[in-house]
Amino acid sequence: MRKKISLSTLVTLIFLTVALTVSLTMMLAIRYFNNQMRSVEERQAMYSHINAVDRLVREWYPDLDEEVLRQALSQGYIYGIGDTYAAYYTPARYTAEQLRLAGKATNIGITLCLNSQGEITVGRVQPDSAAGKAGVQSGDVLTAVDGTEIAGKSLSELQTQVSSAEKMLLSVKRGKETLAYEMSAYKYTVRSVQSAMLSDTVGYIRITAFYKNTPDQFRAAVDSLLKQGATGLLFDLRNNAGGLPEAVQEVLSYVMPLGAYGTITDINGNVTKLSSNVNNQLGVSTVSLVNSGTAGEAEFFAGVLQEASLTTVVGQTTTGKAKYQEYFVLESDSSALKLTVGEYGLLKSGSWQGTGLIPAVEAELPLEQASVYMLLEAKDDAQIQAALSQFAAPPTVVTTTTTEKTKAEKTTEGTAEETTGTTADTE
Repeated sequence: MRKKISLSTLVTLIFLTVALTVSLTMMLAIRYFNNQMRSVEERQAMYSHINAVDRLVREWYPDLDEEVLRQALSQGYIYGIGDTYAAYYTPARYTAEQLRLAGKATNIGITLCLNSQGEITVGRVQPDSAAGKAGVQSGDVLTAVDGTEIAGKSLSELQTQVSSAEKMLLSVKRGKETLAYEMSAYKYTVRSVQSAMLSDTVGYIRITAFYKNTPDQFRAAVDSLLKQGATGLLFDLRNNAGGLPEAVQEVLSYVMPLGAYGTITDINGNVTKLSSNVNNQLGVSTVSLVNSGTAGEAEFFAGVLQEASLTTVVGQTTTGKAKYQEYFVLESDSSALKLTVGEYGLLKSGSWQGTGLIPAVEAELPLEQASVYMLLEAKDDAQIQAALSQFAAPPTVVTTTTTEKTKAEKTTEGTAEETTGTTADTE
């Protein structure tokens, strides 16, 4: 039997409900207001502190360089937020960063390393750069720069010098020959994807970064290797520190089947699924080679393929950088801030931030190889050999002569070095 509720009782219940709702709303509003007031007060205290420092400094240092001071304040502010991925870019640095992310560079085009004798040596040469066009080769031992012998100079010192030089006279030793190259830096396209056939059936694709033009280079490399008869692809992502989110998403859309393959979560906790709109599954077996220098978008690439059972990950545990950043330009002077805006996630295992991806097959370079990794050929690279062993029929690596190598480089737009192993730099 149902009891009837009188009109007065119903009105009272409605009134109490409204009153409770209003009370809760007011409590939340007051709490929000108090938090905002505390934030305003804290900001005012910070600005007052900076103003006090500024007044005192200017009293004793009247001839300050305002631009240097502004840049230092901006860098200090970013340092203070505690985000190791965040950065402040001066207008000049931001222009250079935009060029890099576009897959372009304006320099001589070489990366240096140490050979097994401890000599400073050319490790990598960008084919379209001044050095590449002049004929500088991987393995050339530096003897002098601009007529001055390099004795006593460190690897990092010389790398900075060759990376920033507009003009350079580079003297090298190649075998018993002594050669000199006079070069001028110019803008060229960086080949972030290099490829080669390692055998009759296995193609090798080295991805050094995910730049704006990486997807086009990747597609060209894959298509070329498949046309050459590749039934397996080895993706070398060692020391790939990532790049643009849009670039890795475009590359994944080219290799993944139709449907969702990962997520991004913004700072407010909103989750967006990333999907491939076209069924572009490669249809060949793949192995992905990683190491402790594999980070960000490169980790996402390997992790997505691994979860989809489309690759076997070989190598070492990766960096553990799942967070991604975005650039914000300051209207006052066209400088920019790089700030963390979200985090990648895999569909099953979520984020790998701080932990990294654990390879299915552990493989490390021996100490004697790690020190000369840029100069290794595939047949001598222990990690590449471990990756090759994961294919159904382990292939025999093709040893290429210089003449054959030149021919091979012309077959694929993305090819820079026929069988070069690990590289550590990001141009």
